[in-house]
Amino acid sequence: MKMRKLFAGIAAAATLLGGMALGATSAQADTATATFTFTAETKDQLTNANLTAYKIGDYVTHGSGTDVVYSVATNTANKVAVDSALKTAGYTTTTQDNLAAALNEGYLDISATRPWATNATSGNVTRNFAEALASEGKLTGGETVTLTEPTGSDQSGWSATVDLEPGIYVFIDKAEETETGTVTKAVPMIVASGTVDAEKKQLTDPVIGDNTVNMKNSKSEDKTKTVDKISAAIGDTLTYTLTGKIANPAPSAFKFTDTPGTGLTIKAGTFKFFADGTAVSAADFTVPSADVTGNGTATFDVVVKDPAKYAGKTIKVTFNAVVNDDADVEDGVVNELDNYGTPVQVTTKFVGFDFMKIDADDQGIEGAEFQVLDGNTTLYFVKQEDGSYKKAASNITAKATNTLISAADGTVKVTGLDATKTYTVKETKVATRLFLDFKPSFTVTFADGQAVLAKTKASDPYDLVNTTDKTVLNVKSVTQLPLTGAAGTALFAVVALLLAGAGATVVLKARSKNAMA
Repeated sequence: MKMRKLFAGIAAAATLLGGMALGATSAQADTATATFTFTAETKDQLTNANLTAYKIGDYVTHGSGTDVVYSVATNTANKVAVDSALKTAGYTTTTQDNLAAALNEGYLDISATRPWATNATSGNVTRNFAEALASEGKLTGGETVTLTEPTGSDQSGWSATVDLEPGIYVFIDKAEETETGTVTKAVPMIVASGTVDAEKKQLTDPVIGDNTVNMKNSKSEDKTKTVDKISAAIGDTLTYTLTGKIANPAPSAFKFTDTPGTGLTIKAGTFKFFADGTAVSAADFTVPSADVTGNGTATFDVVVKDPAKYAGKTIKVTFNAVVNDDADVEDGVVNELDNYGTPVQVTTKFVGFDFMKIDADDQGIEGAEFQVLDGNTTLYFVKQEDGSYKKAASNITAKATNTLISAADGTVKVTGLDATKTYTVKETKVATRLFLDFKPSFTVTFADGQAVLAKTKASDPYDLVNTTDKTVLNVKSVTQLPLTGAAGTALFAVVALLLAGAGATVVLKARSKNAMA
């Protein structure tokens, strides 16, 4: 907004002609209307605005023909409003026309740089003046602005125009600002029509000039949400990050509205805050004071108390959530962020695996017992109605057990696990005493969500685990072992045990005879 030179020129004319009432006439009385142009980065900034124009300064002509010059006079209808707003902005004078005096002194110099609040010479006086005009409720004679259909593109920018009498105006946006609105409410804008002679520093044309103002609102950038794990196990802790940029000028309110899904417990006390990547005080935000248990409909807010403090900055909020026992193993857990009326969802999924305990005739064996380990930690599960085992959030979960028992058909099914981890499955007890006490172990990893079983000679020396068919064999005799080598090894082990047993019997008998002798 190139207003500084224009105001300076008008001020020069006002200085020269201040108090020259005789022969002065209103400039707009004998001139055409002036076209005011509003520019914006997006079309929505123009179409969403609801502007009212209040005339605060008139142009007054002096002389005629080639000798005509112009001065500024406060618009009579709004003199009370202008004088009061100038006083609020910190400017006081005893002259008859305070607006002309303020312009003459260069007091109302305007910055073209967002947030249009300050400049090198006059601080934020003009912004305070404009805000006071809007907030004090003393302006009268407002004219509703109907902008033309915007033209342009997102690459080159957009513009729209309105024709008004020549003069100085404050444009006030009366758009209803909502927390879900994608465009902020524009701050008050002061703009004047006309052309200034740079050398003479005088207003030479009250109508034609650079009558352009950048629409002082902003298109809100999308809010986003991420989670640190797209796969997890029940009981794990997830970290969510909410991101949003506060527009400049700032909206009256800015918040994140979050809807945690069923299976998530938002942990109070874990919230952290950042502005443009730098940690900022938690005192500037309002967050839940107690844990929030998600159900898919209940929401909580993270509120920025003073959005203006962070105008133009990108806000990031992180917090932790624990995956609780209500998590759905099929759908995973979903957390949703409101992005100005459009939901943004992030999902964390679970995986599982199954295998079958069989005998030498490929028949399922009921009653074999297993444990699942994550590293060195034995996991706990809750048996479901369908016979599967769902990972428990902790060992204190109701009905939690660390022992998985094969079903009547020999199956063991496990759900609620993390696809990024490697789990170890250990057989801890064979099904019945009829089976030899050979208890293998194997690992489970995941590729594209599908379980992959693996073993080593150490974990399964008798080759009881079929990683392709996902079966675990129990045998009643060494002759039922799947590999000759394994059978031979087992046979030697059995013979050794028998010999050891026989040797022990002979020793006991010898001792008995000696005792009798």
